[in-house]
Amino acid sequence: MEQELPHIYTVSALTREVRDRLETYFSLVWVSGEISNLRQPLSGHFYFTLKDAGAQLRAVLFKGSHQHMRFKPQEGSQFLCRGRLTVYEPRGEYQLVVDYLEPLGLGALAQAFEALKTRLKDEGLFAPELKKPLPFLPRKIALVTSPTGAAVRDFLRLLGQRFPNVEVLIYPVKVQGTEAAGEITRALDDLSVYPGLEVIVLARGGGSLEDLWSFNEEIVARAIHRCPIPVVSAVGHEVDFTIADFVADKRAPTPSAAVELVVPDMAELNRRLARLGATLAGALARRRDMARQHLYLMARQLPDVRRSLVDLRLKVDERAEVLVRRARRVVTHRDQALRLATSRLFLLSPRRTLNSARQRLAQAGQMLGQSWRRRQTGPRRHLESCLAQLEQLNPLAILQRGYAVATLLPAGTVIRDATLVEPGAAVRVRVARGRLDCEVKMVSSKP
Repeated sequence: MEQELPHIYTVSALTREVRDRLETYFSLVWVSGEISNLRQPLSGHFYFTLKDAGAQLRAVLFKGSHQHMRFKPQEGSQFLCRGRLTVYEPRGEYQLVVDYLEPLGLGALAQAFEALKTRLKDEGLFAPELKKPLPFLPRKIALVTSPTGAAVRDFLRLLGQRFPNVEVLIYPVKVQGTEAAGEITRALDDLSVYPGLEVIVLARGGGSLEDLWSFNEEIVARAIHRCPIPVVSAVGHEVDFTIADFVADKRAPTPSAAVELVVPDMAELNRRLARLGATLAGALARRRDMARQHLYLMARQLPDVRRSLVDLRLKVDERAEVLVRRARRVVTHRDQALRLATSRLFLLSPRRTLNSARQRLAQAGQMLGQSWRRRQTGPRRHLESCLAQLEQLNPLAILQRGYAVATLLPAGTVIRDATLVEPGAAVRVRVARGRLDCEVKMVSSKP
């Protein structure tokens, strides 16, 4: 038997087969290590070595992969890389083609981010029906950010270009560090009761996951959720997402983009108003022309009003003449009836009877007066005689002639006999004008 010859590879074939096997069995691997020998030529790719205490691995990060990455490789830093193993055939070296990397240690932050995101989503904090709509043109806006950052300058500059009449209240807070989450929470609680405020914007420039972590805190998310004023999250760059973005009523990719969300462009509004005004004017003009044409057609269909008016005037004149003739006949008939009634009334006039009655009444009045005077004379004379007699019998008239009346006190008995009065008795003497209270000194029977 002939001896079986071994399969002989060329260098290229063997290298190609090794590459195929590596790419098949290690199509996706995660490798951690320290970056060294970092270089970036004019092509824009990153070439570096991942190493640890016992080995090293060449790696490449192509330009198309790292353009949208949040993190860039740094010399001497520990990184976690994801990619596929392959062989660079011209040198026969195997290397890692990286498509994602992040600083080592941020994996825990990413896990915490996903865990909090899932828990808050399950609680309903991300529900679309809870999102409050932004006002079309707010009059007062609050900007919660660092007063020294570029975000506040970009925000105010763009706001002044779009709508300079909007009032902006800047609430300074820390946007990075251990105290940032508490300050942001207090800012949201304070601004929720600020009078006249219509929109709150949380703004911060870009940064790493650690730099933006204040906006991933649960207390910040719950402060946004309970805030009654619409909140816009404008944190980081377009590729950055935080918990605040999911809870907020609106998310803006950048602080500058938040201005475009919150306020309209005054120039664009003016242009829209001008276009709407022109459209409205054109529509009104068309409606006016259509109405004029319709009115013209309707007028042509209407009968000649002037002819109808002439006919009506003739009819009115005829009716007026008929009414005048009838009125004259009625007046003549009434006049004749009035004259006849007047003649009858004159014949039946009560004036004669009234004159005779007046004469008899005058005579009766004279007779009644004479009789009344005769009847009054006798009683008057009798009355005068009685008054004279009464005047003579009036005791007061006797007192006027100098007489007095004496009464015994206290009984008031009239004294007619002096012997009936004891000496020392009290006596009242009444004269024509007044009275005298006296005491009896002596009693005598002589007149």
